[in-house]
Amino acid sequence: MPKKIHYFNPGHETAILLGTENYTPPTNVQKMIQELALLPIWYSEPEDYVLVNDDNSSLFLSLLPKEIHPFATPVTYKDIKKGISSSIPIEAAPWGISPHSIKFFEKLKQNSPSEITVPQWKDEYKQLTGRQTAAECLSKIRELLPDMPIPVSPGFYTDIQEIEKYMLAYNAPFILKTPYSSSGRGLHPIDRCITEKDRTWINGAINKQGAISIECRLNKVQDFAMEFYSDGKGEVQYQGLSVFNTEEKGAYSGNVLQNQEMMRKRISSFTGETKLQHIQNTVGHVLKDTFGAIYSGYLGVDMLIYKDKNGNYNIHPCIEINMRYTMGMVALRLFQKYIDSRATGDFRITYDGKAGEAYSHHHFMQETYPLKLEDGKIIKGYLSLCPVTTETHYRAYILIS
Repeated sequence: MPKKIHYFNPGHETAILLGTENYTPPTNVQKMIQELALLPIWYSEPEDYVLVNDDNSSLFLSLLPKEIHPFATPVTYKDIKKGISSSIPIEAAPWGISPHSIKFFEKLKQNSPSEITVPQWKDEYKQLTGRQTAAECLSKIRELLPDMPIPVSPGFYTDIQEIEKYMLAYNAPFILKTPYSSSGRGLHPIDRCITEKDRTWINGAINKQGAISIECRLNKVQDFAMEFYSDGKGEVQYQGLSVFNTEEKGAYSGNVLQNQEMMRKRISSFTGETKLQHIQNTVGHVLKDTFGAIYSGYLGVDMLIYKDKNGNYNIHPCIEINMRYTMGMVALRLFQKYIDSRATGDFRITYDGKAGEAYSHHHFMQETYPLKLEDGKIIKGYLSLCPVTTETHYRAYILIS
């Protein structure tokens, strides 16, 4: 297996929509890329590399408990220019593949004596990344599971009149979504009537992305996802479940850390193990047909448990498909590699707007929830997953109870 050089580039869906190699992420995304650059260290292999901005990462890792070492090696742009591996090929592994991330690694390759293999962009990737593909997959899942209550696929429209017709035909409330967005961004809830504020959002979204989707808003009980890996040669393998939480407007806030058996019981307690297994098998089959021979990498399929009007619990099996590494995959690997199988906790991504707030919260949690290990695994306490300074705004951390 070749070594990998990991690069954290969230928000790559916008770069795919624009289709440009010279994409510049918004300021808040640039800040997240910079401050959480070390995050791949927790899912990568010890022989890998993780691209970071400065030398703080090596110091940060040296202060972590020796029991949870070894880690992948953090490397800066200067390190890559000097050469980081002369004998073994290195495979570029961005968080999400886009024309921009490919160009990024091509530039690194040109300026380095190291042999870096960069993935190729395929025209099919743009369609596969958009919500239209998730909607098509949902329709296929419905066909394969005709006896299971599964919501209809969302409609995609290019003007307000079409959206209003949809709203007359289906039951309120509704949720609007932009085709290229992720992690709960690009969502707009709407009730029975379109207000002026709604019109402004709809027109802006259509102007930027060409269309928006609309679907009925469900009575959500629990968000979760199934994680898969596609080898690009026709096979898709199930990796595990992830249970996550969202804020009121739908933005991702964090993942539950728990062993797979307990997590599966948590989900199947609503619908039964048989139904959950049928959905897992069917989703895997549809992903194999759609992605298996085209894309090599991780796939996260967001789902949810919802309660219908009769009080029955059902599963929405395909809300969106994330063609990239996901926070659910980070949580899955974190638990497998570093946390005691009996423990339960949370993996969180937080943002503090004022300078110094994140640093203050970090030190408070360090003192309040000291880290405890047993047999080389974390059993309790707080651990920041990336360096935190007085200038930090984004934090990634775990809290085990």
